Amino acid sequence: MPKTIKDQTVEQLGGTSSILVRQRREHEEMDRLMDQYRSLDDLHQRERVLKQVVQLVFSHAFAEETVLWPAVRASIPDGEELTARVEEEHQRHGAPRPAHAASSNRPSSSMLNKSRRAPGPSNTGETHDRP
Repeated sequence: MPKTIKDQTVEQLGGTSSILVRQRREHEEMDRLMDQYRSLDDLHQRERVLKQVVQLVFSHAFAEETVLWPAVRASIPDGEELTARVEEEHQRHGAPRPAHAASSNRPSSSMLNKSRRAPGPSNTGETHDRP
């Protein structure tokens, strides 16, 4: 029997509507988007892809934190330990690299700040910073 989610079939993961299948698909999509981002030279195209990344990351993390990890902690004997390890790994992979390791393929802080802006409540195109 496969040991990782990546190696299991859709049926083994609970079917097409399973959160495990959704999370696996989103991981694959994130990999695809990051490859696309790294391959682009045009700033506007990179910003468009970065916005897709940000949207995917937020919905993905929300599903993990509100559905997946609580279910794992409640149903698996070592669920607390497992989720703590996964969280640690996520933090390690998400940690900023040292400044000397920065490359032109990484999003600039201005691009990240732009992606955090949302349309305001009016139809005037006014924007407000998100918390």
